[in-house]
Amino acid sequence: MKPQEHQKLDSMFKPRGLALFGGTTTVVSFGQLIALSQIRYGYQGRLYPISSKGGEMAGLRIYKSLGEVEGPVDLASISVPAKAVPGILTECLNKGLAGVQIHSSGFAETGDREGAALEAEIARIAAKGLRVVGPNCFGIHCPRGGITLLPGSGFSKEPGPFAMISQSGGVATDFGYEARFLGLGVSKIISFGNGCDLDAVELLDYLADDPETGYIAAYLEGIGEGRRFLELVRKITPEKPVVIWKGGLTPLGGRAALSHTGSMGGEAKVWDGALFQAGAASVQGLDEMMDTLAALKYLKTPCQKIALLGGGGAIGVFSSDLAHRYGLEIPTFSGKTQKRLRKFFPTPGNSMANPLDTGTPALPVETVQALAREILTREPVDVLIIIMLLRTLEVELPSFYRMNGMDPPPVGSYLKGLVKTLAGLKKETGKEVIMVLDNRAYMPEDVAVETVSREMRGLFQAEGVAVYPNTERALRGIWHASKVRTNRK
Repeated sequence: MKPQEHQKLDSMFKPRGLALFGGTTTVVSFGQLIALSQIRYGYQGRLYPISSKGGEMAGLRIYKSLGEVEGPVDLASISVPAKAVPGILTECLNKGLAGVQIHSSGFAETGDREGAALEAEIARIAAKGLRVVGPNCFGIHCPRGGITLLPGSGFSKEPGPFAMISQSGGVATDFGYEARFLGLGVSKIISFGNGCDLDAVELLDYLADDPETGYIAAYLEGIGEGRRFLELVRKITPEKPVVIWKGGLTPLGGRAALSHTGSMGGEAKVWDGALFQAGAASVQGLDEMMDTLAALKYLKTPCQKIALLGGGGAIGVFSSDLAHRYGLEIPTFSGKTQKRLRKFFPTPGNSMANPLDTGTPALPVETVQALAREILTREPVDVLIIIMLLRTLEVELPSFYRMNGMDPPPVGSYLKGLVKTLAGLKKETGKEVIMVLDNRAYMPEDVAVETVSREMRGLFQAEGVAVYPNTERALRGIWHASKVRTNRK
């Protein structure tokens, strides 16, 4: 991307002023919700609601036209009927705005000639010097610029290196919430809808040179310039990991994509192979995308050899099956290590071989600390996965204390006792640690389990320890991240 074009997009993500067209006086309209999202998120620039009716909204003056606005405006947000969009774009072009985001639908995604013609008209106006995100989109989010998409007022305000481009507004929104939950700071999220001007290729090109972005995720339904897109991915991946969820790869999915954004899908095997050759991770679903990104953040090296620690023989069986499915190794611990581990389990019935079956999910915290140290300091593994059954620790065990007339320990104290030890072992050995906080919350009272799960997740993540909700997602994240890192070398 040329420097002047890159600068124009920078202005869109960090606008000095934001003009808001459409729905400013209509309660719960798309346009008003966009405006309120900016206010709640804390946008520090000037907001300029614009409507021929004038008036006031949320304490802001409503201007009757863009021409009345005297201050600098870099970005416009447009939520008006499709037929009115070209006229507003011309106003924005004449005013010298860097770009616009068009939330309105009724364009090529309708499948009719009128919608296609309107979208072509948007592209013609954009070619004169106005960059366009959309139409049929939720817009852009940038913590450093203080702006957010709809309904992103609840997104984290802490910037970070993870960027997301999405043809789906819903996926973009879900990504923003999941990123906050996983401690993945965001540089930019772009819901670009039909992408009649700024499409996947243009946005990837921009993010490739964006100093605030270190990882790129994408949800895509159709790509107009497939060859150029793959060449660009191949160029980016040596410097920045790329994770792509390609939708529309089945006949039914392709049909849905066509009606959603007017995009054509493709063949799953072709895309998987092409993305792998380009060095990107190919995923299906938001969970798989977030698992991969979390592994890329928290696991600094490729992890092929896995150690598992958890209570229950079945954990070892299905974990071994999953590891085999993903091509990961669970090497048998040495005889010396198994002998040392056996000292912590005087009664027979536990497997010391790897996975380490602790027999009970509620060992003393000091024992878990010692087991982790034995494995990480003595065995040639890359990562230790510790599986904790939260419901047992936070609901069932406290009830046993009460049944015996004893006060249970403070909520979360068990896991808090592991945080510093595991973070220290990670630093000491250079090996990775993953916590699986398996939260099977079935009963109404289990709301407390979810609460402590969120708190503990935050504590471990702050120390650089990855946290997953189950073993399968942990292993899948490891697999994708290792493939990406190995493929980039």
